[in-house]
Amino acid sequence: MRTSPTPRRRRPLGALVLAAAVPVVLAPAGARADQAETVVGEVVQVWADTAHDADAGEGHAHAAETPLTWVATEDGGAVRLPGEAAGQLPVGATVAVSVGGEVADEAAGDGYEPARDLLAADVLAAAPEAPVRTAAVTNEVTVVRAVPPGGAADATTVRELVDAVDGPVAEFWAGETGGALRFGVTAAVADWVHTRAGCASPTALWDEVAAAVGFSAAPGRHLLVHLGGAAAAGCSWAMAEVGAGPAAGGRLYISEVLPSVIAHELGHNLGLGHSSARQCDGEVEAGSCRTAAYRDYYDVMGASWSRLGSLNAVQAAALGVLPDAAVAAVTGASSTTLTLAPWSGESGTRAARLTDPEGVTYWLEHRAATGRDAWLGTPADPFGLQPGVLLRRAGPMPDTSLLLDGTPSAATGWDADLHTALPVGVPVPVSGGDLTVTVQEVDAAGATVTVTGAPVADPTTPLPEPAPAGPSVLAAVPDAVAAPAAPGGGTAPAAGPGPAAGTAAGSAEDPAAGAAEDPATGAAEDRAGVDAVAAGVAARGPVPVEPAALADPAGGTGRTALLAAVSALAGAAVLSAVLRTARRRR
Repeated sequence: MRTSPTPRRRRPLGALVLAAAVPVVLAPAGARADQAETVVGEVVQVWADTAHDADAGEGHAHAAETPLTWVATEDGGAVRLPGEAAGQLPVGATVAVSVGGEVADEAAGDGYEPARDLLAADVLAAAPEAPVRTAAVTNEVTVVRAVPPGGAADATTVRELVDAVDGPVAEFWAGETGGALRFGVTAAVADWVHTRAGCASPTALWDEVAAAVGFSAAPGRHLLVHLGGAAAAGCSWAMAEVGAGPAAGGRLYISEVLPSVIAHELGHNLGLGHSSARQCDGEVEAGSCRTAAYRDYYDVMGASWSRLGSLNAVQAAALGVLPDAAVAAVTGASSTTLTLAPWSGESGTRAARLTDPEGVTYWLEHRAATGRDAWLGTPADPFGLQPGVLLRRAGPMPDTSLLLDGTPSAATGWDADLHTALPVGVPVPVSGGDLTVTVQEVDAAGATVTVTGAPVADPTTPLPEPAPAGPSVLAAVPDAVAAPAAPGGGTAPAAGPGPAAGTAAGSAEDPAAGAAEDPATGAAEDRAGVDAVAAGVAARGPVPVEPAALADPAGGTGRTALLAAVSALAGAAVLSAVLRTARRRR
C-alpha cells in the first residue's frame, strides 16, 4: 500500500492506487529556471472523489479525470505535481523531479495544496515488488503516526510501519494460524496527526485519530497508531484493545517499531491475554507463589523482545487454531504415555491437554531448537531459555497462559530463574497431586512423556468459578530487571511507564494490577529495556552471556455440559469447591 499525503484542507473520500505505465515527462514551455528545485522521493497517486451533495440533488460523486500525484520524501514531506504528464509517472518508483513555482489547477481550487510546476523527472529506482499473498487479507490494518499532548514527532517513517506489518508480523500470524489469519496494511496516512486527547484516555485518543484519518471500526479492521514521544506524554510503551475473537478487529498503539510488539498487541485485538509465569517457592505449584506478568519469553504474548516467539499451546487453543489432530487429551486416573513432536513443526502430536478433576486445564508442549524456535540455545537467545518440555496452566484475563517452573527456585532466586523446562526422569506433581508428569526422554525429534492421574475420591461436579471480566484494554510492559522485594515477601510492583491518570474505568491494565492471583505476592515488572533484562539475567543467571550476545543479530472442553448440570448438582458442587480450595492450601 502506497502512503498518501493528506491534503491540507480537504481529504479525498476515497483513494485508489493507480498502476501507471511508462513514465512520459515533458518540461513545460516557459518554465522559470530561477524557481527550479530538485525533489527526491516516492511517486504516490490517488483517485479523488468529491463529496456527495444531497442538497444539490447529486446522486453520485464526480470522479476526477486524472489522478492526483505527489512525490513523497523520506522526511514525511510531499510535493504535489499537476497535469497528465505527472499522472504517467510510475507509482511507487523513486524519482528525482525538478519543479518550478506553484501553478493553479482544478485540484487547488477544490482545496488541495498547490501543485509545483513539473520541469523534468528521472526514475532512480523502480517500485519494489509487492509481497505475494497466497490468500486475501483477513485482517486489514490502517497505520497512522500521531503526537499526543507532550509528545513530539520522531524519525519513524510510514514505510517502516508498513514494512513491519506486511513483513514479519503478517508472516508470523499466517504461520501460527495455518494461513487462517492474514494481516496486511490497506491504508497508511503520510502526515502526523496531532491529538488533543492524551494517553490518560486511550479510547478518546483512538477515537480522535480514527476521526482524523477516516477509520471506521468493523470486524477484521485494526487501527495501528505509532505515538511520537510516548514516554514524554506519559503513555505506556504499547497498548491494545482486547477483542472478542479473531474477527473482532480493534485498535492499538505502539511507541517502537518492533515486530514482536506489533504482533503482541494485535494478539490482544484477537482476544488473547498475556503469557505470564507462575513461580512458587521451591515447588511447582504449591506454597508461596507469584504470577509474574509477561514472563514467558518463549511466546509472543509474553515479553516482547527481538524474537517473535511461537504462540504457545494455551494461546493457540484459545484462538481456535490448534488442530484436534495435534492434541492428545489426558483425563482421569489412568496412566498415559505419549510422544510429543516439536511444537514448531506441523505434524504429529504437538501438545497434550491435561484436565484435572476440578476442570483446570494444563498443557504440555515440546520446544526444540527447530523451525521458529531455532534460536533456542544460540547466541541469539540472551536469556538462556531451555529446549525441552514446558508445562503451562490456562488462566483468566489478563494472564490467560501461565508458564509453570519445572525446576522451581526458592523465592530469593525467582528473578534470575528463567529455566522452566521439566526435568528428565523426575516425577512432577501438579494440581495438588491429582496429576503427575514425568518426562522419560527428550531429543530434537520428540519427547516421551508419561502422565499419571491420582484416583478420584470425589466424583462430584464442582461449581464452575466464573472468570472475571477481562479488561478491554491491555498495556504492554515487558519484563525488565526485577523489582525490589516487597515487605512481607513476594516482589513489589515496579514503577513503569503509564498514563498519568487512569483510563476508562475497569478497562486499562496497570502493570501493578491484575497480574497476580495472590495479591500479597503478586508482581509485574516494568519496561527498562530488553538489554537491561538480558544484562541482569546474565549477571545473576546460570548461563553466562557474552556482552556481544545481548544485541540480537538478527481451555478445556465440556464447559457447556458443565454449566447445564450446575442447577442439579449445586449442593454437591459447593462441597467439592470447598474441598478443592482446601487441597490448594495444602
